[in-house]
Amino acid sequence: MFKWIPLLVYLIHFCFGDELLSVHIMWRHGARKPYFCNWGCDDKMLSSMSELTPVGMRQHYVLGQWLRKQYIETGFLDPYFNETQIYIESSNTNRTIMSAYSNLQGMFPQGPIVPEIAKDLLLPPMADVKAPEGIQNFALPNKIQVIPIHSIQEELDYVMYMFCPVLWDEGAHNLHTDVYYDINSRSQELIKRFNKELNQNLTNIVELYEWRDTFISNIYNGGDNPKELTPDLMAELDKIAGLGFLLFYTQDYYQASLLTSEFFRTVLDGFDGILNGTSKIKYHAYSAHDSSIYASLYALNLTNVECYNQSYFGKVESNTTCITTYPDYTANIIYELYNSSTLGPYVKVMYNGTYVNICHDQALTCSYSHFKNILKGIRKDYKKECKIKDRSMPIDYQTPWWAITFFILVLGLFICSISMVVIIHQKKQRFVRQNNRYGV
Repeated sequence: MFKWIPLLVYLIHFCFGDELLSVHIMWRHGARKPYFCNWGCDDKMLSSMSELTPVGMRQHYVLGQWLRKQYIETGFLDPYFNETQIYIESSNTNRTIMSAYSNLQGMFPQGPIVPEIAKDLLLPPMADVKAPEGIQNFALPNKIQVIPIHSIQEELDYVMYMFCPVLWDEGAHNLHTDVYYDINSRSQELIKRFNKELNQNLTNIVELYEWRDTFISNIYNGGDNPKELTPDLMAELDKIAGLGFLLFYTQDYYQASLLTSEFFRTVLDGFDGILNGTSKIKYHAYSAHDSSIYASLYALNLTNVECYNQSYFGKVESNTTCITTYPDYTANIIYELYNSSTLGPYVKVMYNGTYVNICHDQALTCSYSHFKNILKGIRKDYKKECKIKDRSMPIDYQTPWWAITFFILVLGLFICSISMVVIIHQKKQRFVRQNNRYGV
């Protein structure tokens, strides 16, 4: 009986005029191996750091199953992959690409069936190959569904990797602000405790975040952590990790709005395309990182450094929404566009399965016009403000400076040669005319 509940909910929405039109979802990759080489790091680990693990694959497969219940079993999407309905992007890293594939296996667990044709047409043109056993009439074993994942190199990815040289400066700016100095100073008590209990020599809050990242990776993947790491100390690291991350990567609203401007432009373009009938893509997914999730939460005023600061250090709480839990593996934000016969188009935003308030005067629903106005404050001239030169080709294939210099020199010599030929020719012509004049 309960399996019919999602469909009934969808039908009720449909009958009363609220129709789901489009979904954009950004998720973080699943559990990976440690990213930072700070604990238990050896040569074997260095060769595969930050790669997706079987746990991460399982996490995203389960998330995909949840998304299937939300958007396929309710009738919003076709039960089989339909390339006209969904579009999947991933940042250009193994862990995000593999997360996307794992997610889609959960969302579309049954692959296509081959047509009834001659069996030899199902094989490559070698004489010694045979049909695989047990495959039955499915295209791939175990009903595997292959779905295209779109990706571009990091230096050109402004949507998920959010490449911005001005901000990704290894802390040259963010680690030298008054906010950083203040919070880092008040974090010294925890830093000293960490150093004493684990016999380390950390100096700042960002290092606490990095060590917590390693410990979390080990916990999720069944690895070992220092025996001195008590549950109480780990809980403190959990609470302060997000603050350390934001101080380093996305310290203020301007940075968050700049980093997310291209992503939100893509979301608006997708929603507008559905509303004006120029697009049929109903489900657009982005396989990304914790930095992508955090920047989006910050840009939507769902979290920021100050509310984190208030929450952790016990200062007076503000009245604004403040998400202070770290966006761990598979954390996700879903943007849903609906159309109502009474309200018109509106948007709802879900974070980790719970709807959140982004239009503070309209509860959990936000009129599309209001949503667009919010994003207008976020959208920036990304390339200009990040000081990114327009690139028609990847950085690796740009013409080197020495080649340009060589070309200019050759061109100069060519022009000089042509000029000399013209001058010599003109002198000869004058000499001939003079000889003819004097009858020589």
